[in-house]
Amino acid sequence: MKYISTRGQAEPVDFVDACLAGLAPDGGLYVPQVWPRIAPATANETYVDVATRVISAFAGDSLPVDIVRGLCERAYSSFAHAAVTPVVQYGTNAFLLDLHHGPTLAFKDVAMQVSRSFMIMH
Repeated sequence: MKYISTRGQAEPVDFVDACLAGLAPDGGLYVPQVWPRIAPATANETYVDVATRVISAFAGDSLPVDIVRGLCERAYSSFAHAAVTPVVQYGTNAFLLDLHHGPTLAFKDVAMQVSRSFMIMH
């Protein structure tokens, strides 16, 4: 999978290069050249299973699935809840996604722990 700049003046790069660069050389944001199709989660999948599938779809050939799974396992192993982001019912048809079970107790942990694992790897 290739990533292109939103400003259109940079050469396409792969997932790893886009993640490590942050911004494209022309100052644009990297976005996928083609958006992958990802099947919805099934009832028997764990958070790590779903995260691995989603990230792998965007990584393409840049990162093998077993490496992505290892990153996800490492990233979410420090979360205080086995479901990582459990859904909590607080009314008849009202639910909340609980995002405070990471190491800093903030919603940002859901994304940043994977980024941290990726940066440690590189």
